[in-house]
Amino acid sequence: MSGLVAALVAGLAGLGSIYLHTERVSPESHLLYTQHLRGLRETDALIDAELLANRLELSRNYDELTRQTAKAQADARHVGTPPDYLSAADTLSLRDDARALLATVMAKSELIDRFKREDSVARNSLAYFPVAASRLIDQPQPDSGHDSHGLISRYIRLVLAFSRQPDERHAEELAAMRAELGRIQLPASMQGRLDNLLLHGDKIMEVLPRLDRLTKEILALPTRGQLEHLNRNYGTAYSNALVLAGHFRNLLYTLSILLALFLAWTFASLLRTQRSLRKTHAELSQRLVAQSAAEKQLKLHATAFRNAHDGITLTDARGNILDVNPAFSRITGWERSEVIGRNPRVLKSGRHDAAFYESMWKSIQETGNWSGEIWNRNKYGEVYPELLSISAVHDETGGQLTNFVAVFSDIRRLKFQEHQLAQMAYYDPLTELPNRTLLADRFTQAIAYTRRSQNLMAICYLDLDGFKPINDRWGHEAGDRVLLEISQRLKQALRGNDTIARIGGDEFTLLLLGLNSQEECEEILRRLLGNIEQPLSCLPEPESVSASIGVTLFPLDDEEPDTLLRHADQAMYQAKQAGKRTFHVFDAAKDRNLRQRLDRLARIRQALENEEFLLYYQPKVDMRAGTVIGAEALIRWQHPERGLLAPIEFLPLIEGDDLVRRLGNWVIERALSQLETWQADGLNLQLSVNIAGQHLQSPGFVQALKEALQRHPGVAQQLELEVLETAALEDVVKTSRVIDECKTLGVHFSLDDFGTGYSSLTYLKRLPAETIKIDQSFVRDILHDCNNLAIVQGVIGLANAFQRTVIAEGVESIEHGRILLQLNCNLAQGYGIARPMPAAQFPDWLRHWKMPALWADIQNLYWKESDYPVFAAEVEHRNWVAQLVYAANEGIALPSCMLSGENLCAFGQWYHHQGQARYGGLPAFAAIEAPHCQLHAMADRIDHFWRNGTPDKGKALIPEILTVQIRMLEALHALQMAVAMKKHGT
Repeated sequence: MSGLVAALVAGLAGLGSIYLHTERVSPESHLLYTQHLRGLRETDALIDAELLANRLELSRNYDELTRQTAKAQADARHVGTPPDYLSAADTLSLRDDARALLATVMAKSELIDRFKREDSVARNSLAYFPVAASRLIDQPQPDSGHDSHGLISRYIRLVLAFSRQPDERHAEELAAMRAELGRIQLPASMQGRLDNLLLHGDKIMEVLPRLDRLTKEILALPTRGQLEHLNRNYGTAYSNALVLAGHFRNLLYTLSILLALFLAWTFASLLRTQRSLRKTHAELSQRLVAQSAAEKQLKLHATAFRNAHDGITLTDARGNILDVNPAFSRITGWERSEVIGRNPRVLKSGRHDAAFYESMWKSIQETGNWSGEIWNRNKYGEVYPELLSISAVHDETGGQLTNFVAVFSDIRRLKFQEHQLAQMAYYDPLTELPNRTLLADRFTQAIAYTRRSQNLMAICYLDLDGFKPINDRWGHEAGDRVLLEISQRLKQALRGNDTIARIGGDEFTLLLLGLNSQEECEEILRRLLGNIEQPLSCLPEPESVSASIGVTLFPLDDEEPDTLLRHADQAMYQAKQAGKRTFHVFDAAKDRNLRQRLDRLARIRQALENEEFLLYYQPKVDMRAGTVIGAEALIRWQHPERGLLAPIEFLPLIEGDDLVRRLGNWVIERALSQLETWQADGLNLQLSVNIAGQHLQSPGFVQALKEALQRHPGVAQQLELEVLETAALEDVVKTSRVIDECKTLGVHFSLDDFGTGYSSLTYLKRLPAETIKIDQSFVRDILHDCNNLAIVQGVIGLANAFQRTVIAEGVESIEHGRILLQLNCNLAQGYGIARPMPAAQFPDWLRHWKMPALWADIQNLYWKESDYPVFAAEVEHRNWVAQLVYAANEGIALPSCMLSGENLCAFGQWYHHQGQARYGGLPAFAAIEAPHCQLHAMADRIDHFWRNGTPDKGKALIPEILTVQIRMLEALHALQMAVAMKKHGT
């Protein structure tokens, strides 16, 4: 019998081997190899086309040529490996052909690399040749006795013709023209450009013929013929392989017939064996008695099997069901007869992936059992959970696997109880919406999702408007029905990936994901508010509620979940304050700025407590008398880390805060102490202090000032309070009243930064300030801006008309002071006099300060208003020279108005008209014209240098321009002194 089996196995093995030979020719390998051949033919054609396109300048880069060349090399290497189903001889022949083809492709790649190098050179020269030609032709024709421009133009035309058709005729004409151009002599400026033109022309003549030869050489390579030869050889080899496979197929049919005959003979042998088995039947009957005892044991096991509450399944080693108990049928719905012989996969629910089952069987194979929770499907299609335990059964003697036993129980009720517990833990019992606990988990997931998707998420805090009256009128049950109806509306209005949670009472939280913009969020909220405001259907009478919604957008507001909810809550209260029935978007940037401001305010309060502030003092002088009349107290912050800070670093931060009052009181207290110190040292100076409008108009200001003056008696007359004009105009009546009350205490007042506000004559009349202070923004540019000069002149006239003292701040230089004196403004302060200094340095500066000589020269002079235009002319002149120097220094074109001539500039118009009529008879007036004309001539030269491309030559004239300007200003000053009037008594 064993020999029979061995023969059968050998026959089957032989048939299997023959069958493999019939299927050896792989269609996939054949398709892949032919695709490589076809791809190589297409790539070779594309290379030739791209080569011609580059040569004819139809393509401007080599990217496609390089890519196709690399692809051809890759395909050539692939065809060097024929499919393994070919015969050895065919494979060897194909490899030889493929190697020859690969060598040709590599040679073609090298020639293409040479082509790209040569073509790049040609393109470069062809690109620069027109530029060089244009630059040369644009040059004026030199007086050399021959028509150089004509020769050059003919040469250019010949080169361009040769570039289109590089034949021998054009080459000979071009060579002759090149030789003729080489013999002409041009100026140095043109010769360099001609040489550059000839260089590019020579390169074009040299490279283009080589390019044509190289192109022909590449196109002549035999890649197409080699490809056709390789394709034909592979077709022959493939046909040979198919013929051989057909021979093996015929052999398989023959052997199959022989095997069938062998099986028939075997069947006849089995019939003979059957007769022998009948003889053994008697012997088996005798064994039946011995088995009766075992059957009793089996009955006991069967009783337990049938009556077990859990379902039991018995399978063979291959997993086919041998038996099931009644509990199996009760749980699954399948009758025993329906599953015997079938695989338990009939119960598979589809909820578990392949990895789950692989892990299960791995555990059974390694440990002999597996237990766990699994989802199965019953006969009626219902998916249910069960607790399953699978054990492997092995033969006691040989240890061979024989069966599997599976015991399972239906745990649907347990799962329902778990769901109820989860519902109670994570969901609101009334609306079945997520509660705070589940919201926190959803919040974390939503933040992670939003960061990945790089979209926006809206966190909305919704509170119902008008819910309490409904609750009070109809009762809590009606209120619950309203909450349920609103919850349903919210669910229907939002999208599936959004979250709605009830967090208490009539308050809800919404997480809106995947938003592209704030506008999209606002559109959703408007639709949501409209849905909420629809009449309620759950009440006995038609009523409606509205909602107020606060919104913050993540990650624009990039905070933790609790902070985001708090921001949305804050925005919701803003919506309620705005009238309800609306939404308000939280401004994260504004909140951050507010917190930063609060932090800085806290630091300033700490600095005030730590005595980190101090006062600097800037002197005020009478420029005409040459005396120091007082000083202005200016606050500074001696920061322990950042050093000495100017007021601009911290005063703007305290606007609107009580620190304005506290810091103002501190400055007044320190200023009064300093006045006492100076008074004790014999210095009788006035000290001014800046007072903010908020501080001046605060309740109790007059009383606090009075108490401060009582602590420092005898210095009230030396204290001056400076009030900003813009602050004073906020409440003129109140400001005027406060100033009057303070003046009764002996304190003086000045109106600071005059000219920056409305500067109404009515306001000026109603404000009882003794002094007007011209703002430094007008004074600083008075030497170069006629508008500022006119403003300063107007303020001085206004102060004189109202009998007010006028002082100018921002005097940056002695020249600033000189022109202010000429405008009849005597009092001043600024860096040109002294910078703010600590109190300890003030007495020493006071002892050493002297009036500048320029001021002393004019201290007893004055000018009539009819002479003021000469000052305006000086300012126009300074501005004109400043523009000229700036243009020369930066190498830019001069404005056209500066090139209109000495008679048409602003100064020239004054000089030749108004000035000539008023001062034409004065020698000092005539001395002005020469330097004025000289400056205009220098402006023309600078413009000429700029137009010729040599701006550095214009820049070199700056020192000379400044020297001539000094002469001009000296002449103007002489004219001003000539028309000045002496004050009476001098």
